[in-house]
Amino acid sequence: MTTPLLVQDDHTIELAAESLLREHPEALVCGLSTNGLIVPIPQSVALRGQATIEGRAVIDSVVGADRNTVVDLWQRVQREGSVRGMVRLLSKPSRWVTVYFLDLRHVHEILLCAIIPGEQAAEDEDGQADELPPAAPRFCSLTEDELGKVLGCDAAFVQMFGYTAQEVIGQSVLDQIHPEDQGRVVEGWLAMLATHRDQQTRLRRKRKDGSWMWVDTTVHNFLNEPARNHVLVEIIDVSAEMVAQEALQEREELLRRLIDAMPDGLLQSDTDRNVIYHNARLAQILQGTPDAGSDGLRSPEAVDTDKGDHLVLSANSLLSTLTEEAASVFEAALGRVLDEGIDQNVEVDFVLPSGRRRRALMSVRALLRQSGEVSGAITSVCDVTDSTRARNELERRASFDALTGAHNRPSILGALQSELERDDAAKTGVIYVDLDGFKAVNDTLGHAAGDELLVLIAERLKEVGRGDDAVGRLGGDEFLMLLRDVPGPEVAMNVARRISESVGSVFTLSCGPVELRASLGVAYAEAHTITAEELVERADSAMYRSKYQGHGLPILAGDAV
Repeated sequence: MTTPLLVQDDHTIELAAESLLREHPEALVCGLSTNGLIVPIPQSVALRGQATIEGRAVIDSVVGADRNTVVDLWQRVQREGSVRGMVRLLSKPSRWVTVYFLDLRHVHEILLCAIIPGEQAAEDEDGQADELPPAAPRFCSLTEDELGKVLGCDAAFVQMFGYTAQEVIGQSVLDQIHPEDQGRVVEGWLAMLATHRDQQTRLRRKRKDGSWMWVDTTVHNFLNEPARNHVLVEIIDVSAEMVAQEALQEREELLRRLIDAMPDGLLQSDTDRNVIYHNARLAQILQGTPDAGSDGLRSPEAVDTDKGDHLVLSANSLLSTLTEEAASVFEAALGRVLDEGIDQNVEVDFVLPSGRRRRALMSVRALLRQSGEVSGAITSVCDVTDSTRARNELERRASFDALTGAHNRPSILGALQSELERDDAAKTGVIYVDLDGFKAVNDTLGHAAGDELLVLIAERLKEVGRGDDAVGRLGGDEFLMLLRDVPGPEVAMNVARRISESVGSVFTLSCGPVELRASLGVAYAEAHTITAEELVERADSAMYRSKYQGHGLPILAGDAV
């Protein structure tokens, strides 16, 4: 099977050969003498890394069914100057290749054979391979004079743009250049003439059907070379690349819009902790300004960037509002992400220029190359001040009595259990406090007075306790004081005596003075010897002994457990 090329003159054939070798460094090539035998390729033929065909003749490398194709091509190249066809090689008989014959005897004294690998052919119902049409060319060339008028073009140019050679020869090259690209073309042309250096330009050329093709052009100045005296323009179709680039730009624009619309701040860092990118929202959160690019944020560390419509600030500038502790926590988290690729979430405090203290959740994630190597980190920053306050309030309500501010029953018992489960040899004490005569206050003065009295009781219990002790309200008029790290029963009894003295005195309420007394039971134990409920029961039993005695004095529960 053969596909003819256009009949061309010697010069056009030479250009076609140069273009073919430039476009196909993977080709197999050889020189042929007039009798069809393989001969060495002269040094005057500029190869581009192509491997050479060894042997007696090209026909020896072709499967038997395709040898007539080679013979036909050989006969026709003598008349037409350049031809091509498709054959199968003995080395890979299931694949088609394109074979070119070009007559270069007028310049290099050989005929050139080039074999271009093709795609695997499909097989018909009889198991025979179908003919594969040659792929549309992506590379072509034309020649121009010093004024930019076309002198000639190769067959690939005709196929790529749809013009006949007669339609472009003698015409100005600018006639086919997009108006927006003509200025750069003229600038490159003048530079080529002045410097004699090759000039490269990406531009749009018009097809005959009126559509535009993106191409890369390289202009070579051969005006002063013997036997040439022209400018060679090499053209490569980059339409597919431009389509992909435009699609990428559209995706980048979409991503930028999404990032700008995000409620979270974003910070991208490289492995050296340099800021690569941050969105406007990040500076709004950490700097407390509605405009991340305002003059108020400009600093000697601000860097102008084309990655967005705002300033990219340095890490020092962006994170300057973090507290010292917060900066240390974030640095440690970032270091672990960059060094180990382990994602981190940290909550940190920062102080705005206005003095307001805020809290942020910083989610640090590793950016990985295809090889799995960490290339940087992306940090998402969210202001969680309000949610943190709400969470803390819920925790406070779940842990503390709403009236007195003391721990509620589950909270104080949980703290006591934690102390009893410590791994050291510490001893823990508890003081069970029950108010004597409290019911009478409620009955005679009202529940408001009773609530007021309970608040004052809780305050006095906190005042007489040691620094690490905790006060809890078990319910009604019953309180429990948790004594951490008690060296012995005497220390616990001393605290209980202070409680007895403090509670057994006059309380001034809004409705008048009130005298009160409390019954107190004391118990203590070593860790891992008793549960919280059991220790409280011991103290409760001792409290009832104190109530029975009726003097408001603390009673120690039995012997130390």
